[in-house]
Amino acid sequence: MQGQLVCSGCRSVLLYPRGAASVCCAICSTITTVPPPGMEMAQLICGGCRTLLMHVHGATTVRCSCCNTINITRPGLCFLFAVNRYVVLISNSVTPQCLEVLL
Repeated sequence: MQGQLVCSGCRSVLLYPRGAASVCCAICSTITTVPPPGMEMAQLICGGCRTLLMHVHGATTVRCSCCNTINITRPGLCFLFAVNRYVVLISNSVTPQCLEVLL
């Protein structure tokens, strides 16, 4: 049985045999460490640059290592950030609950 992960160098999807500790990318030769067994991983496409991202299952946000976009992993979640005296709403779907936070 094989696992898969994203190369930490070129962001290609890598397949590896179960039990491997690390994987060497055939494209860029970067060695990527395999997560420990039992750690459930999930994937999403970055909303900023469309890069495939892998993250620990259950994470609420994932920062893209390519463009620094903060991606929200579950629909309906929203976060407010204060940036230079402005309040910024980050959401992957605008819901009534997210809009109530702004009001």
